[in-house]
Amino acid sequence: MSSQLALIKPRALRKGDTVGLVAPSSKPFEEGHVEFTYKWLQSLGLKCKVGKHLFDSYSDFAGRDEDRLEDFHAMWADKEVAAVMPIRGGNGSVRLLAKLDFDLIASNPKIFIGYSDVTGLLIPIHQRTGLVTFHGPDAGSFFEAAYTYHYFRKAVMSARPVGVIIDPPPETWKPKYPPPRMVITQGKATGPLIGGSLTLIRQLMGTPFEIDTDGKLLFLEDVGEEPHSVDSMICQLLLANKLQNCRGIIFGESVDCRPGKSRRNTLPLNRSVESVLRERLGGLGIPVAYGFRFGHGHEKFTLPLGVMATLDVRPDSVRFRIEEAATCQ
Repeated sequence: MSSQLALIKPRALRKGDTVGLVAPSSKPFEEGHVEFTYKWLQSLGLKCKVGKHLFDSYSDFAGRDEDRLEDFHAMWADKEVAAVMPIRGGNGSVRLLAKLDFDLIASNPKIFIGYSDVTGLLIPIHQRTGLVTFHGPDAGSFFEAAYTYHYFRKAVMSARPVGVIIDPPPETWKPKYPPPRMVITQGKATGPLIGGSLTLIRQLMGTPFEIDTDGKLLFLEDVGEEPHSVDSMICQLLLANKLQNCRGIIFGESVDCRPGKSRRNTLPLNRSVESVLRERLGGLGIPVAYGFRFGHGHEKFTLPLGVMATLDVRPDSVRFRIEEAATCQ
């Protein structure tokens, strides 16, 4: 696990570098969207290589497992590629784990950034190799908001710590609830970051790739899951002793995680995510905050897995600071 491995930091991206675009999960929505991605990368002085199966389609995946894996391995083996960026999440990343070449990845450290279904690769790669991976915007979304773009550049194009995370201006919050820093439990904790999409973390449970949270600062988020589903996933993590021994928890805004189309939307059993967090996490004796802008929202900051960060939750304020640089020169 990551606690037993030396931390490997990839080199920060700089002008002239090549980014490898892949689709380890679902295919791009439209080819034109990929063209837009090219232009934004070019505006940063970066070049692109595209996986040969990027536009393949098989069920809701970007081609067959072996083809997606071939593209993924090819980008890690390519000495010209400095960063591997999935074009989107979707579904299918965990299907690659059984044959993923972790030795190849460890021998060729590069920037690897994404979110959502890509959590299924971010956590195993970090824990099996020690490589810092990045939970942040994918290649199709890093340019969608000034806030997202700002923290993307701070995380992967600088060899300095990201530092204190500042919220986007209130007029841009969509939706307005939850506010970015709701206090669930007070306290202060420092530890290495680990986390991602709650659904994918649950999917990895009981496998050789399940998340190691012991002594870590854990971040969680999700999208489109009703509160009763969030509750069941948190319950599973509690039963697996994954939350009791972490140092603190930051829970993202979790877009569209409200009572929806299930029959439970008319029942009192389906409460808000806030009430679930207060009940399930409020008695752990560690600092917990809810609403941070990372994950599936339009505006999101980037979290590097494995680097030290501090969460300070006070009665009337929450401060979150990424203390350690995630890349090297």
